[in-house]
Amino acid sequence: MIKMLNEKPEGENMVEKNTIHYCEFVDMTHDGMGVCKVEGFPIFVPNALKGETAEIKIVKVNKSFAFGKLVSIKHESPFRKIPICEHFYECGGCNLMHMNYQMQLDFKKYRTEETLRKLGKIETKVNDAIGMLNPYYYRNKAVIPFGMQRGKMIAGLYKSRSHDIIDMKKCYIMPKIVSDIIKFLKNLFTELKINAYDEETLSGIIRHVVVRNSYKYEEISVTIVTNTDELPFADLIVSKMVARYKQIKSIVQNVNKDKTNVVMGKHSNLLFGEDFILDEINGIKFKISHRSFYQVNPQQTEHLYQKALDYADLSEDDIVIDAYSGIGTIALSAAKYVKRVYGVEVVKQAVEDARQNAINNHIDNAKFILGKAEDVIIDLQSHKIDVMFVDPPRKGLDKVFLETVAKMTIPKIVYISCNVSTLARDLNYLQCHGYKVVETTPFDMFPQTSHIESVTLLVKE
Repeated sequence: MIKMLNEKPEGENMVEKNTIHYCEFVDMTHDGMGVCKVEGFPIFVPNALKGETAEIKIVKVNKSFAFGKLVSIKHESPFRKIPICEHFYECGGCNLMHMNYQMQLDFKKYRTEETLRKLGKIETKVNDAIGMLNPYYYRNKAVIPFGMQRGKMIAGLYKSRSHDIIDMKKCYIMPKIVSDIIKFLKNLFTELKINAYDEETLSGIIRHVVVRNSYKYEEISVTIVTNTDELPFADLIVSKMVARYKQIKSIVQNVNKDKTNVVMGKHSNLLFGEDFILDEINGIKFKISHRSFYQVNPQQTEHLYQKALDYADLSEDDIVIDAYSGIGTIALSAAKYVKRVYGVEVVKQAVEDARQNAINNHIDNAKFILGKAEDVIIDLQSHKIDVMFVDPPRKGLDKVFLETVAKMTIPKIVYISCNVSTLARDLNYLQCHGYKVVETTPFDMFPQTSHIESVTLLVKE
C-alpha cells in the first residue's frame, strides 16, 4: 500500500514538483526506471527496482505522469547490487548495473513478453533471455566524444539525456585496452596541444575517436574524427600508437566539419595499415571497415545467428533472402546449408564488403544486391523463396516492404530485432496477414543496459 508523507486536503493534487512521497515500486519501464503510483498517478524513478519501497522527490510533473528521484530506500530489493562503475549514476551508457545479472535477464524477458502482448497483440512463447557468462567488457566498438572543460581535454561518454561529456576513467562494457587507448590519445593530444572540438563555437579539432576490436583475432582499428581536413602531427601520432599497441592494424582519419550529431563525415584518409580488421562468426571470416555495420557483441552474435539458423531449419534445396544483409553476416552463415541466398542492402560499401567476404570464404551461392529491400524483393518474387531473414534497424520494417512480403507468401520468416516495440508493430501486421508467430528468444547483446535483441520465428498459415 502506498503511503504519503505529506498529506494534503482531499481534492488537491498530491503530485507537485519538489514534494516528498513514500511509495512502493510496482513495475518497471522499458528503460529500467521504477514505477510507483501516488493516488493512481504514475511516477517514474531512475535506479529504483520493482518491489522496493522508498522516499522519492518529484522533479518533474507532466499531465499524465511525473518523474522522481530516490531520496532514500526503506525496503531494498534482494536483487539490487552496488554498481561497479563509479560513473554509473551520471553516465548514459548503462542503466541496469544496479540490478544483479539474473534480474537483468528476467527483466528483458518480461519486457519482451509485455511489449509483444500490449503493443502487438501477440500471444506467443517467449523463451528465457540468453545471457553471457561474463556480462562485462563485451563491446567491440566504442564511439568516444572528446571535448574541452576549463581548458583541459576530456573524453568519455555523455551524461544521461545530455551532451555533457563525462571524463571517463574506465568503462566496464568496453574491453580494457579500449579504455587504455582513449586515455593514451587524450594525453597525447594534450601533449601536442591539439584541442578537442567545441560544439558551441564549432572550433577545435578532435571530435570523436572510434575504436573497433576483433573478438577472434585481437585486431584493432582506430578512427580519429576531426573538424579539420588535416590531423596535426599525424605521422607522430601514428608511430606512437603503433609502437605502444601491436594489435592496431588500421588507423583512419575521418573528416566531419558539419554542425551535426552524426559522428562521421563523408571523407576519410587512411593513415596506417588497411581499412579493415578481420573477425569471425560461426566459422565465416569478415572484413570490417571503419564504416561497416557489425554486431557490437560478437560472442553473443554467434549464439544469436545460430538460433536464427535453427529457427529457419534450412535444407539444401532452399532459396533464401537476407533482406537487410549488411556485410553479409547472416547470408554467408546460411549459405552452406542452402541452394541459393540473396542478400539485399542499401549501403553500397556494405554490399562491396559482403561480396568480398563471400570471395574470401569461397562461397559462390550468395548474391548481394544493392538497393532498398522493399524494391529489390519485388524483383525476387519470381524465385520460389523458402525462408526470409530480416534484421532491420531500430525503426523496424518499411511499410511497403511489409505489404510486399504479405503478398509473397514466404513459408518462413526469421525476424532479428534490436527494438521490441517496432518488432511488436511489425509482427502484428504479419499476424494480420496470415503469419503465425511461433516463438521469440531474447538475447542479452547489451548487458548492463535496457536494450533487447531478439529472434522470432513466423510461419505462413
